[in-house]
Amino acid sequence: MKAPKFLRKLNINTLFVVILIVANLFTWLRLLLAMPEPYLVDPVRDPEVVALLEYIRSGEHSGEEWVVHLTEEEAEQTIAWYLNRYPQIPFAHPHVEITSDYVFGEGDATITGLRVHVSGKASVTLENGLPKVEILELSLPLPRPIRQALEQEIDRQLQRADLLPVRFTSAEWHDGEVIVEGIIR
Repeated sequence: MKAPKFLRKLNINTLFVVILIVANLFTWLRLLLAMPEPYLVDPVRDPEVVALLEYIRSGEHSGEEWVVHLTEEEAEQTIAWYLNRYPQIPFAHPHVEITSDYVFGEGDATITGLRVHVSGKASVTLENGLPKVEILELSLPLPRPIRQALEQEIDRQLQRADLLPVRFTSAEWHDGEVIVEGIIR
């Protein structure tokens, strides 16, 4: 005896929904498993950065020169220190590569509650004593309008460099390190 037509249809619809749910779960599982292991670095501020900041805070300066030399690892550790100090910043596990042509950075960002791996490449130059950053590549799994808004916010934040108590006189980018010189205002 054949099942009534509405029961056959119900079974097909139910089967279709189950297949969609399983496919959806499988896709999310693949995405989560494909995410690289977090790059872990100790959250430690570079001693040269600490010394410069303490000297600036002391108020015993005016027009004095300073130099900071950072390796990739020291930059990663300093970034990780700031990220630990400011948990409202939705970024973790920074990894930095410095070359003479660009700086590459990657890590994990939390976007709408999901952890996603992001990366970017930028050229950093100095203009009127302030850093000027040109984004060369940006790997964000976001729709174009949201990505453009994020890029605009990055540019807006970089404009705040004018409020820094220092001006940069030179920045030498080499493979694996940067040497930055400047004057305290």
